[in-house]
Amino acid sequence: MEVGVGDACPVAVLPRLLQALTAAVQRADPDCRRVVHAVRAGQPSAITAAESAGFRYVVDVDLGQADISLLVAEPRWATRTAIDLDRVPGA
Repeated sequence: MEVGVGDACPVAVLPRLLQALTAAVQRADPDCRRVVHAVRAGQPSAITAAESAGFRYVVDVDLGQADISLLVAEPRWATRTAIDLDRVPGA
């Protein structure tokens, strides 16, 4: 599923919008591991807004015609890590 948030979206509205969209995606697909949000390079306020909505910065990407920053929101179950690194999950 792809949901776009246009550049015209006010940064002040972005955190609530991203929270609502993320919650809707996770309700629609409880097995969804990751919601990705792309921000055009040079928009630190949009990155800060996404981070305040529970997203974390991952990487900058050069698409040739544009540079973007990717942020992700992941449910807790997807980010839990076993401390025992020698144990294979499910084995």
